[in-house]
Amino acid sequence: VVFADLTRGAMTEFQEKLRQQHEESMHRELEALLNTANKAEAEISRKDFNGFKDIFHRFLQVKGPSVDWAKINRPPEDSVQPYEKIKAKGLPDNISACLNKLAVVKLNGGLGTSMGCKGPKSLISVRNENTFLDLTVQQIEHLNKTFSADVPLVLMNSFNTDEDTKKILQKYKHHRVNIHTFNQSSLDAGSLTMSKKREFPTTPHVKLGSSFTKVQEFLTRFESIPDMLELDHLTVSGDVTFGKNVSLKGTVIIIANHGDRIDIPAGAMLENKIVSGNLRILDH
Repeated sequence: VVFADLTRGAMTEFQEKLRQQHEESMHRELEALLNTANKAEAEISRKDFNGFKDIFHRFLQVKGPSVDWAKINRPPEDSVQPYEKIKAKGLPDNISACLNKLAVVKLNGGLGTSMGCKGPKSLISVRNENTFLDLTVQQIEHLNKTFSADVPLVLMNSFNTDEDTKKILQKYKHHRVNIHTFNQSSLDAGSLTMSKKREFPTTPHVKLGSSFTKVQEFLTRFESIPDMLELDHLTVSGDVTFGKNVSLKGTVIIIANHGDRIDIPAGAMLENKIVSGNLRILDH
């Protein structure tokens, strides 16, 4: 019992030190970014960064499930209706006024790396050379023309997608759709303050080294995307590859030093592990 208590205490201390290291590392990276900006930009960015620091601190400190499934109930019986029943009711007389109260907000922060493509996922051609974004604009434009409405499209971009998306939006300037964008990192910090009673779902924090920069390198090094449902933090540096059906939980750090290579075998489960040195799996 004493040994188990000591082990748990050592693990808690280890995890706390890791959290402190992650937070200090993130602070240094943000300060380095601020030093590259001019004075006006730095003042604006510092406010955004301070909000992000608070969120990141909570992310490192708060543990436990993000959803209390006991509080999840089925929707009322009449809340989901078949389309034919809705269609039979016909359209309201004031449909234009109703549509003018509507705004369509699309999450546009994802890259197409998991689909083997480069750039924003919304700019991938999916049907008759139309992209996801083309189809969205066409749908909203159809509503606006048909019912003399003014439904705007709002895109929430990320740092990775903002520049490419703004360039492509020029093609829609003659369409009957007002398009607005904002960066998900530019939300007011006050609006992101969560009370302790409110559930705050998190995605794991993943930091991949320079060996994973290009899409082809990324696809080559992962035989399949690992199970990261219970992952808090992943850092990978150096020549590292992952086999199929790998599971990652808690905090996992994998570092292959210069000249070394680490192959995570298929079916491996890593939980609160630091992996370093040299681990090769050879074909025979």
